[in-house]
Amino acid sequence: MNGDILYTTDSLCPVCLKRIPARYLRKDSKVYFYKECPEHGPFSVFFWDDADLYEEWLKQSIRAPAVKNGKPKKDGCPFDCGLCEEHHSGTCTVILEITYRCNMDCRICFADANRNRFDPDLDTIRRMYGTALRANRFCSVQLSGGEPTVRDDLPEIIRMGKELGVIHLQVNTNGLRIAQDLPYLQKLKDAGVDLIYLQFDGTDDEIYRAIRGREMMEIKKQAIANCEALGIGVLLVPVVIPELNLHRLGEIIAFAKSHIPTVKGVHFQPLSFFGRYPDQAPPDECRCGLSDVLHALDEQCGGELKMEHFVPRKQFDSHCDFSSSYYLDEDGKLIAISDKTQNCDDTEKTDFVAKTNRYTDKRWRFQPEGYSDKPLIRFAMRTMTHSFSVSGKGFQDVWNIDLGRLRGCCVHAVTDRGELVPFCAFHLTSANGKRLYENGEEIL
Repeated sequence: MNGDILYTTDSLCPVCLKRIPARYLRKDSKVYFYKECPEHGPFSVFFWDDADLYEEWLKQSIRAPAVKNGKPKKDGCPFDCGLCEEHHSGTCTVILEITYRCNMDCRICFADANRNRFDPDLDTIRRMYGTALRANRFCSVQLSGGEPTVRDDLPEIIRMGKELGVIHLQVNTNGLRIAQDLPYLQKLKDAGVDLIYLQFDGTDDEIYRAIRGREMMEIKKQAIANCEALGIGVLLVPVVIPELNLHRLGEIIAFAKSHIPTVKGVHFQPLSFFGRYPDQAPPDECRCGLSDVLHALDEQCGGELKMEHFVPRKQFDSHCDFSSSYYLDEDGKLIAISDKTQNCDDTEKTDFVAKTNRYTDKRWRFQPEGYSDKPLIRFAMRTMTHSFSVSGKGFQDVWNIDLGRLRGCCVHAVTDRGELVPFCAFHLTSANGKRLYENGEEIL
């Protein structure tokens, strides 16, 4: 493929998973990811729609030193995860899978739920918590799956995590059970859950029928209403797909605004092809990058969300995610309060992660509203109770996996064997369905 080379890196062959050279190419205003396997030929995929923004963010990336006490390198990234000595980022968020069962069968599923059986006992989960907290005692932990709420002992699992010292504990859910079982949700709150990380792809059932195979909008509304009744914060998490909901992101923001302070923000995830997906290279028209999401928000939100509000991840690679912070003022308008000076300086990395996770915990935890006659105090209170975050994360799949980006990942899945694996490596799925890592058994 012809184009100007913007950056070179290493990747994997989508078929045999061998490590091969790769490069980012600029063609007109777009960025493509290109690699070629000696055995299986060339592969090219669309990466970003805004090449100028790609180059601007590339200049902001900061490389961190390798992790201390990393597992010795044997086969090289991404085959030695644990983390290994090649990794260049500590742990900020841990994904702890507690089941592969699910009460849905979505057409798109990162984890390919219900394919295998995995239901670790409480002793195993305790050890998994221990792995997370030894990596970073300030890390956020997300209980995931599968669908965590199919476990009746989820309240006990949450309580265990809080007793062990997890500062911020989320439950990643499709919302079915918490919409239908208020007493169960009350048990989750009593156990100490800090946030419901709610799958939320749009505001009407046309979108849910396409992605989830069933109507879900009323269930989503009821799940949020139940969280509001009990005082539990909610983060909405849409999968973004071109021609399906990319052009309707403004509707999601408007819906979220109308449910502040229960809804604490929206976290957009462009569609990635791992887990449950077709066994062939996805066409470019099926992909969107974070730049597409940013431009959509800028264009669809009536001027409240602007490009200049969004801050890229500063630690390498900056193209992994973005974020912005707002609060809803008394006139019903989102006011940007993003800290564009925030950085991840190598010498203060632990303090930075701790500060960031404490900020997340404070802003995403539900807080009751208060009132003061003094304007400054009322303003300060409102920036806490009516805070609102907008963020996005571009996961990597076997077609666009960049091992440089992977080595800088701070979002890690913890295995039942006590290992930490970068999230994208953990879910990486080859064209023929092979995985590098999985709970319940060793894949390598």
